[in-house]
Order: sequence, then C-alpha cells, then structure tokens
Amino acid sequence: MTETLNPVSKELDWANIIDSIEAEKCVLFLGSGFYQIAPEQSFENALAEWLGVEQKDHPSIQVYNDDDGFFLFREERSHKRNVTRQIKSFYNQAFPAMDARLAQLAKIPFHLIVSLVPDNILARKFDELGLPYQPDFYFRKRPHSKVFEKPSHHKPMIYNLMGNIEAPDSIVLTHSDFFDYLESVFNGNSMHPELREELESAERYIFLGLPYEKWYFQLLLRVLSVHSEKLRGVVRTALEKLSNNKLETLYKEEFKINFHPNQPEVFVQNLYGACGEAGLLKTLPPPDPALAKLEERSPEEIKELIALAQLEQAFLYLQVYLDRRKPQSHALINELLVLRNRYHLLRQRENRGTIDEKDLRIEYNQISELSLALVDKAAGLGK
Repeated sequence: MTETLNPVSKELDWANIIDSIEAEKCVLFLGSGFYQIAPEQSFENALAEWLGVEQKDHPSIQVYNDDDGFFLFREERSHKRNVTRQIKSFYNQAFPAMDARLAQLAKIPFHLIVSLVPDNILARKFDELGLPYQPDFYFRKRPHSKVFEKPSHHKPMIYNLMGNIEAPDSIVLTHSDFFDYLESVFNGNSMHPELREELESAERYIFLGLPYEKWYFQLLLRVLSVHSEKLRGVVRTALEKLSNNKLETLYKEEFKINFHPNQPEVFVQNLYGACGEAGLLKTLPPPDPALAKLEERSPEEIKELIALAQLEQAFLYLQVYLDRRKPQSHALINELLVLRNRYHLLRQRENRGTIDEKDLRIEYNQISELSLALVDKAAGLGK
C-alpha cells in the first residue's frame, strides 16, 4: 500500500486505522470541509452564495456572520422557515464533483459516521448504491428514541449531530439555536445513552473537514466531553493542517488531536485503497434482475399507488420509468433519491417514536405531494 500513498499519508498508522475500523472501534466525524465542491470554493461559501447573503436588504436575512455561519433573521419564524427551505434545496441538489469521494466513503466499513452538517448527501449515496444504513440525528430539547439498533459495518449509523434538514426545528442556524443546543446537551436527554456509549468506547476518532477555526467549536468539544478523562485513550486524527499554528497547538494540547496535513478526498482515496487491499470494502448488491423485467407502469398508475398510500411501490415503479428514459431522466433520478431518503428518514422516526402523529401526517402528505409533482415531471420527458 505504501507505494501508492503520497508522502504525508505514509506518516499515518494505516494498519491500526484498518484494525480499528474492522473492530467497529473507529468513528468518523465529517464537517463541511469534507464536502468541498471546488478548490477555490468551500461548501459554506457555496451555500452562502446560494442564499444570496451578500444581497443588500435581503428579504429574510438581516445579518449573516461569516465567522461562524450563524444568521440573524428579520422575522424569527417565517423568515427562518423561508431560509431553511432554501438551505434544503441547496443540500438536495446533485453534487457530481463529490460522487467518487462519496461512493468510496460509503464502501468503507465504518460502523458510525457523525456529521456536523445537517444534510443527507452521504445517506443519498448509500441509497443510490443500495447499501443499508440507519439515519438518526440530534433533536435538541426532544427526548431521544426509546429504540436503539446497535450500529455495525453491515448497517452503519449516519448521525447528524447538529440536527437534520428534514426536521427544520432541529437544525442550528442562529446563536439562540446554538445555546439551546448546548443546554440540551448539558441536560443529556436527547442522545440515546447507548449511542453515547458507542462514542465513549471507541478507540479512534477520525476528523475530516471540521470547523476548528470557528469560535464555538472548542466549546462544542468540551460540552461533548471530548476532553474528558473517560475519552483520554481515544486516538484523534485530523486530516488537515491549520494555518494558525497557535490554534493547532491548542487543539493538540487541550483535546489531544493529532493533525496530519492532507486533503479529505486524498485521505478517503488512500483509505479506500487500504481497505481494498485488506479485503474489507463492502460489496455492492447486484442489480435486481426482477427490476429489469418489471412491467412499466404509466404515470397515471403510479399516481394511483401514491393515492393509495403505497409510496414504496410508487417509488419502485417510478424508478423503473426513469431508468428506462436515461439520460434525459438524470436530474429526476436525483429528485427521486432525495424523496426516497426523506421517506426512509420519516419511517425511521416513526418506528423510533420520535415524531408525533400530527407532524407525521403533515410530513407524509408533503412527501406524497412532491411525489405526484415528480411523476408529472417524469411524464413530460421527451415531450
């Protein structure tokens, strides 16, 4: 493996990293820096540009703080809802530049992936590849689910630590949201104790693209007890080099984080190669031959399935309809992935009892309406 690594990557203890992943003792943490779209544009800057935060007299945003990414809205409720909807549309678009990186990461057998971004981009890649996983997220000031399925490399957990965009009230957009979040973490009732145990029993944390230079990140690490005696034995590896040497020294001394100058995509490529040599990469499920033989349903018939609340069946036949109309259908296939991911997350919340009946019905109706609209778009292909 060492012949194929860049000089910096050779410094990493690849054997121990692989062993800890195989033993389900390695937790991967992802920040917005992992989702780099282009060398000259960060993910956060792309989102800010999408929202038009530099626009004078923005109709919803009074202040956007570049230093921490938090907002001050002109009107807290309605304008926050408007911006949340725009953020969701940003996350739900296709990101071709990330495809290879996400596909490689999905096949690496991590059992637990913790994201500080409230997106479902990686989860959609799991859906696209047909790989099993379980989604979950931290919903501040809400009790955790009573149900817990232990994550494994066969069915890893993708956990959004700062909320999930499909539950808008869970995400952290303002300073007030953040301090509510800290209070909730202090009270300790929103994260399942068995998940906390998974984090505490790990032997290694790998950090990719975390916001080290944000003022609140040290506070967040302390509140999450990363500096505690209980976690002192966890090896923490960060795959980047901070431009601020004093700040890097602080993280190294206070939180025992070892920094290795690298780029997230290069690290993922090398880890993918190392797992491949060790025979640990997940095998993608073969294409379902029954799917190719499945009789095509018309848009009207797919709509009938939606009306009968048979969404899984509707998604299946819509997938068949779109697959047979490539390449014109590529954009709509991504929309279908987004809808399926949203539906699976809703079912997960329903099964775990973390959503009330009213919100469940509202969310289900919204997904049904979007599904009907997608069918209409599919019907218009080639016209």
